[in-house]
Amino acid sequence: MKRIFLLFVLIFILMIQPREIFGQWVKTVLPDPPYGHGALPGKVVVLTANGNNLYAGTLGGNVYFSQDQGKSWAYIDSGLTTADINAIAYFDSTLFVGTYGSGQFGFSWGGIFMTKNNGKTWTQAKNLADNNIYDFAVQGTNILAATWGGGILISSDNGVTWNPSNNGLSATENVRCLLVNNNYIYAGTWGDGFFFSNDNGNSWIPLNTGLSNLYIYQLAIKNNTIYLASDAGIYTSTNNGLNWTLSDSGMTTSFIRAFEVVDPKVLVGTSGEGVFVSMDNGATWNPVDTGLTEPYIYCFANIGTSIFAGSWDGEIWIRSVSEMLKTTLIAIQKNKPVSNFELSQNYPNPFNPSTNINFSVPYKSTVTLKVYDALGRLVSNLINGEVRAGGNYKVSFNADKLASGIYFYQLVALAPTGDNFVSIKKMILLK
Repeated sequence: MKRIFLLFVLIFILMIQPREIFGQWVKTVLPDPPYGHGALPGKVVVLTANGNNLYAGTLGGNVYFSQDQGKSWAYIDSGLTTADINAIAYFDSTLFVGTYGSGQFGFSWGGIFMTKNNGKTWTQAKNLADNNIYDFAVQGTNILAATWGGGILISSDNGVTWNPSNNGLSATENVRCLLVNNNYIYAGTWGDGFFFSNDNGNSWIPLNTGLSNLYIYQLAIKNNTIYLASDAGIYTSTNNGLNWTLSDSGMTTSFIRAFEVVDPKVLVGTSGEGVFVSMDNGATWNPVDTGLTEPYIYCFANIGTSIFAGSWDGEIWIRSVSEMLKTTLIAIQKNKPVSNFELSQNYPNPFNPSTNINFSVPYKSTVTLKVYDALGRLVSNLINGEVRAGGNYKVSFNADKLASGIYFYQLVALAPTGDNFVSIKKMILLK
């Protein structure tokens, strides 16, 4: 009788063990600004970290500051003449804020503001060629500003004076983003594509070979790979922009708005489809949206073990970097060579919301791995006709946005020898 009781207790304990908890995004909301500073926190379009301090810029709500990794926020806009913040940078003990404003017809609102005391007092830059500031970048002792209608401004005296530097650019160029990589500077423009400078911004060269869209939203770099976002998708270049390649396998939208490099990952924020991650230098992308209810992501920042994402209505989403690495989408990984084609059963199965799919190819083959629902409709292109060397591979499939049910995954491997392989297996999503 005692043994039966102990067995019952053991079975009960196993039954009530919690299922594996997958990490997810958690939301924090900026407080409403004081009267006279905008009615709402506004769309969060820029996040900047300096040590453990985090700054948020919004369209309509000005500048917010957090020193406890987003748990609480202070409003630090006293002295600013506009509520529309496009850019924030920290350089040489000075916080720079780029805003939207004409600065024409006798008005002094907009442009560049600076503070050395964390927003207690601000100084406005004077005599700018354009007051619509969209981005900052720092190279050595210089700080560069991207303007909407005045090209690029450079200051070498910590923001006291700003001078246009548009040799090779139109004097009225709409520059949306800037990126510095050691001795090189890159600029993304709205309508004229990508520009490159190797002389500290004194001259600019257009480099658009391979780009199908010249309206650039954002730039990033990881190792020697440049990432470029436009409404045509994600492009990459490994030769400083001489050639561009579309690198959007796995993306479900081409509307890219933000990048963040958290080695070995590259994150992208999209307009309408949430957040995607790549761990193979942009070759494949997968969604990482667990817990994220706002699909419009405009900016990122990284502090220690946390990643921050800005979205609509003053929302800032937070997620653990290490958790994302462990529980979300793993890049395709090659192991030791094998002798046969093989598609393994996914594991775990049933799964929620992620599962791993392993396969093997004995020699270089063109590989396609797709997931279909029970009605035969395509739901995910995990690998879309990519050439892979012989070896063992692992792909992680995230079904966070799919309903529970039966799904099928199909591997097609086309070898140069004509020794082709097709295999289909069933898996179960159980939420």
